[in-house]
Amino acid sequence: MPEVRLVHPEEGIRDVMPVTQALEHAQKAGLDLVEVSPKAKPPVCKIMDYGQLLYQQNKQKQLDKKRSKSGEIKGIRLSYNMGKHDIEMRVKQTNKFLAKGNKVKVEMILRGRQKAHPEHVREVFNDFITSLDHEVTVEQALKRVGHKMLAVLTPVKK
Repeated sequence: MPEVRLVHPEEGIRDVMPVTQALEHAQKAGLDLVEVSPKAKPPVCKIMDYGQLLYQQNKQKQLDKKRSKSGEIKGIRLSYNMGKHDIEMRVKQTNKFLAKGNKVKVEMILRGRQKAHPEHVREVFNDFITSLDHEVTVEQALKRVGHKMLAVLTPVKK
């Protein structure tokens, strides 16, 4: 007959006993017999409310899922010849995204002869970063992808 090591919530660890005897103890307490550690020799069982255990595990999964969300990637588009006010509006929107903990993908679409002047793009990009209120780290440095220049910014966690 299989044996288990029984753990009772109030009395602590009991001796090794047959499964049928452990089930009787659980029924007397009005609770369930839950196998906690099946790989142990002998397996460890605990007398507890199984519904409550499932509820706590579900709550923990939800908490873990909530905490694991690293933030979305939001996009901001700059242009080669952008006005001062337009850049201020993009900076304001980027600050909102960073305050929420989101990553920001900054992209600049280049057309025609603009592709021949990447130094101007770097200048606009650096001015954009320095005008932000939040401290940021450049997760992905400014790089050329086709006719676009892209960079990814993440907020610095304090």
